[in-house]
Amino acid sequence: MKIYKALLLSSLFMTLIYSCSLPADDEEKETYLEEEDNATAELPWEGETDKFTINAKEGVRLDAPQEDGGTAFITIPSTTVRNTRWEFGVHLTFNPSANNYARFYLASSSNILSGNLNGYYVQIGGAKDNVALYRQNGEQRKLLASGRELMKGDNSPKLYIKTECDNNGYWTFWTRLESENEYTKEKQVKDTDIQSSACSGIYCVYTKTRSQGFTFHHVQLSNDVETTTKPDGTPDTPVDPAPVPPDYPAEVKRILLFNEVMYDNATDGAEYIELYNPSGSTVSVPSLKLMRYVDAGANTTTTKSTVILQQTDGNLEISVPPYGYICLTKSAATLIRKHKANEETIIEISNFPKLTNEDSHLAIMTNEEKSRLIDKCSYYESMHSSGDKRHQGISLEKASPELLSSIKKNWNSSKALTGGTPGIPNSQE
Repeated sequence: MKIYKALLLSSLFMTLIYSCSLPADDEEKETYLEEEDNATAELPWEGETDKFTINAKEGVRLDAPQEDGGTAFITIPSTTVRNTRWEFGVHLTFNPSANNYARFYLASSSNILSGNLNGYYVQIGGAKDNVALYRQNGEQRKLLASGRELMKGDNSPKLYIKTECDNNGYWTFWTRLESENEYTKEKQVKDTDIQSSACSGIYCVYTKTRSQGFTFHHVQLSNDVETTTKPDGTPDTPVDPAPVPPDYPAEVKRILLFNEVMYDNATDGAEYIELYNPSGSTVSVPSLKLMRYVDAGANTTTTKSTVILQQTDGNLEISVPPYGYICLTKSAATLIRKHKANEETIIEISNFPKLTNEDSHLAIMTNEEKSRLIDKCSYYESMHSSGDKRHQGISLEKASPELLSSIKKNWNSSKALTGGTPGIPNSQE
């Protein structure tokens, strides 16, 4: 009986996915968007279905509680990788960011998309306003191919994505904005690391104001695409997230400056560092290192930790807008809740190091074979306004963000009611 039910479910699933397709490039898109999407709504979705609205009118829309941000996922059975095509439409009601983006898992070894798994996914947005193909092995993520920034400056992007893996392991993906008449071939790359799957699915990372801003529609999986791709001249090997060599400026000193440090957080808060961009242009760096070290006497120091800063989605690139701020922390949700912080300027770093209350120095450096110093600062209890008294839950912040971070007199206790100002101008400015 169990075998019969499994075969029945598989048959129903294949009937549904073959009855659903994206519109031809020359079809009227307005008419297409008004059509009901019965096939997507009837797919056997599993997982956190209570966080999504699934119906023929919308397809699949994130509909999570607005009390807090977080992640949400749903999956459908899918056991093929080779000779498979995945197609879907996606609509966001905002411009994606490092804290608000989506993934469509083409293949996954686990139906828990928020945990460790082996698979492939297409990411929509993130640090860049593009579509990119990734491979995931456990906790590690590798960028395979990156597409154009077709969502840049768009506060309501609507697009279609098509991805194929052929019999030889060549991956190719195409994108099309709703305003475009034809698909654009983005990239092609060969990767044969993972050859089996348990499911496909949708995974959303969102802040509380975007908890209803993701919609996926006209989802189609076809596992009879028997093609052998002729290479188009693109590299046959994946490209690492951090370019080699990194694309840093020739002179890196003070392209970013420390501006605030929370090292002794309140019980309902989180540690963080804040960086400031003193220039009139956006600063984007492919990867950064954060080092904490302490005085060891006789004009020597001892390094306590050195960490390559990595965002929760595996992305290493960090961008800071002109005269803008970016805050790095272990828990973005905690800072947003505690300090009413601007969610767009908070970046969650999965391996953010423990700062401790020990008098220390911090250095932000390039992630190169021979690291170069960008900026450094110190944090001591004695730097607070009222002397040596412990100041739990109160950050040290600069009075003038443009001044050298090594000038201790420019640092003082935050006057903010919440104890800090992560991601926004300091209370003393």
